[in-house]
Amino acid sequence: MIVIDISIVTVALSSIQRDLGFDQARLAWVTNAYTVGFGGLLLLSGRLGDLLGRKRLFIGGVGLSPSPRRPAACPERRRC
Repeated sequence: MIVIDISIVTVALSSIQRDLGFDQARLAWVTNAYTVGFGGLLLLSGRLGDLLGRKRLFIGGVGLSPSPRRPAACPERRRC
C-alpha cells in the first residue's frame, strides 16, 4: 500500500517542482515527509487497533472515510 502511495507522490513531483519552484533537494524532502507521515499514522492506527480492537477500528474507518468526500460529490447549490 505504501509503495502505491509513494508512486503517486513520485509521479506528482514534476508538477510540484513546476508549480512551487522546488529544486531537487526540496523534492526529496517532499517524498521523505510524506513517507514519514504515512508511516507514523500507520503505527498509530496499529496501536489503536490493539487498544480498541481491529474490527471496531475498521468499521469506524469505513464509516468515516466517505465523510470528507461527501461535500466534493455534491453539486453547487444543492444539498446532498
